[in-house]
Amino acid sequence: MKKEKGKRFLKRTIVYFVIPILLFVILKFKIALAIVGGLILIKFIQIKKRGYFLKDKEGNKVKFKEFMKRWKHGIEGITPLQQAKTNLWGNWIVLSGILSGMIINALVRMKDQWVWIEVVLAGSLVLVVIQMIGGFQRYWRFKEIDKAQRELEQ
Repeated sequence: MKKEKGKRFLKRTIVYFVIPILLFVILKFKIALAIVGGLILIKFIQIKKRGYFLKDKEGNKVKFKEFMKRWKHGIEGITPLQQAKTNLWGNWIVLSGILSGMIINALVRMKDQWVWIEVVLAGSLVLVVIQMIGGFQRYWRFKEIDKAQRELEQ
């Protein structure tokens, strides 16, 4: 079962992320936009034809409205600790993007034409690091509060 899910994830990643990016890089913007729009339209038609949006954990077919109701209910139940944790994961992604951009720019730069990109990336690196420090402090604070609440409940 896990192997099938892995293959399905890989296939969907290629179809919905890699192919559109390659289209935008290789083809003209308007042509690539039309192809990606066509792929999205085909997916909407497939969902409409089969009658459900996705399946839940029990295998029940869930329509889009039911999915949105469940999603809204789930979002309302998120704790501040979960929010802080998610924020930290997002910061790691941004930090890795900035660092990779700085490294690639340093390797590819020709005759100091793109120094301004390094300056912008260095400035955003400082901001993201400060944001991450605040995020860690917030996460640890919420973790201590959550631990204290659990002790009080017991």
